[in-house]
Amino acid sequence: MFNEKTPESLGISSEKILDFLKFIDSYKMSTHSVIIARENSIVAECHYAPIDKNFLHRMYSVSKSFVSMAIGLAYTEGLLSLDDTILSHLPEYAEGKDDYFKSVTIRDMLSMQSNVNRFSPWWGLTEDRSDAYYKNPTGQLPGTLFAYDSMGSALLGNIVERLTGKTFLDYSKDSFLLEMGFSKESYTLYEPGGHTVGDSGVVCTARDLLIFARFILNKGMYNGRQIIDRTFMEEAVKKQSDNNLSPDITDFNTSGYGYLIWKTHKSGFSLIGMGDQIAICDIDKDFIFVITSDNQGSAVSRSLIFHEAFKLIDSIENEPLEENEAALNELNLYLSSRKISVQEGTLTSPKAKDVSGIKYTMDENTLKLSDIALTLEKDKGTFSFTKEGKVHILSFGIGENIKTEFSLGMRTHQSCMGKNEEGAFTTFASGAWTEENKFSIKAQIIDNYFGQVVIHLYFKNDEVSLVIRKSGQYVLDGFSGYAMGHK
Repeated sequence: MFNEKTPESLGISSEKILDFLKFIDSYKMSTHSVIIARENSIVAECHYAPIDKNFLHRMYSVSKSFVSMAIGLAYTEGLLSLDDTILSHLPEYAEGKDDYFKSVTIRDMLSMQSNVNRFSPWWGLTEDRSDAYYKNPTGQLPGTLFAYDSMGSALLGNIVERLTGKTFLDYSKDSFLLEMGFSKESYTLYEPGGHTVGDSGVVCTARDLLIFARFILNKGMYNGRQIIDRTFMEEAVKKQSDNNLSPDITDFNTSGYGYLIWKTHKSGFSLIGMGDQIAICDIDKDFIFVITSDNQGSAVSRSLIFHEAFKLIDSIENEPLEENEAALNELNLYLSSRKISVQEGTLTSPKAKDVSGIKYTMDENTLKLSDIALTLEKDKGTFSFTKEGKVHILSFGIGENIKTEFSLGMRTHQSCMGKNEEGAFTTFASGAWTEENKFSIKAQIIDNYFGQVVIHLYFKNDEVSLVIRKSGQYVLDGFSGYAMGHK
């Protein structure tokens, strides 16, 4: 579907693209893939090793936009009306519900204006997330106020499944996505009740996300065929609800909300998932920027990405620029050299010989660690610890990531959201001396869930101070805190 052209041939400066990507990397973001495209051409693409172009990446809440398009397709095929109530399609949940629940429409749910504005915990507590949804109270009038409703999109996915006999993703794949080059291997996680996870479960490649964003930017048209009703497509990327409800000002979430699609303050829209799975689309410039990441621990990464992306968009010319071979070569060299982030620091320290292999007995601590040991070799090492009587080992490279397996004995289920199972996560870990007496380890979980753990050990005389911090939803929960110990 996409060809490759030089940035300059499409009015984009190679130098500005390079500046944009270097800016993102300068903040040590955990970037996995980036793609920049204009019209039907890719002008820059890179995947941060070991991520490659075929890597199936969890898209988190971008999944909601996939549900939106599946609803649009069902609407186009006459299977539903946007003014149908949700409970007319899911009548088994109607008993005992108030009139507000009974009046919520598909349109309300698409624009996140249902009657529910707070949610009870469900993870590990219920087999049916739809049932869990309807245990929440009414909190506002349907169709009036924006309230981010993650599970509501899952209900819409359930409706598609019920009407078509297919998951929302397979329904779209069979109808148009596969024809456009979307990967056959893409899939969706399930929830305990057996439905696919319409709020965060799509797993596909970065190129798949580009294809999907291109379809929306093309208003549902492909190969001369209007696949989804054009009016629906135009309404999907317009402001359907006002999401500017607080004093905060950001680049990405106060300009309005369409049908499970975010408006931007420029002439466009964006698809956004937790951890910065993002497609920024500008209608006037016919431009798409795709990034996949794991920045769950960052409060500013998304704003930085949007701010710099808009600067790049503003620089685009409507006419070709003069080709700049030197700048293009520099850009391509940079793109080919990308790797996922690594723990920075020095490879050696005089302190290493005093602490390597030494077992430290820990004082009572909230992490419930009884002992730890850091073992260092020339280019790799291990951090071992005993937690509640069980020994765990995290392997890492020194100054470089190595692939390993790590957990506290349990991991999220491989295919089912809301359940755990015995096993470990695929993890890439690195370590380095960040001060003469301080060794730091960075472990990146790159699996069906994403997360990061940083471990800092500061050695002083015969004692050690330890701090562990983690990011990631439902990954290594509780594995954060401080501890002290001695040889």
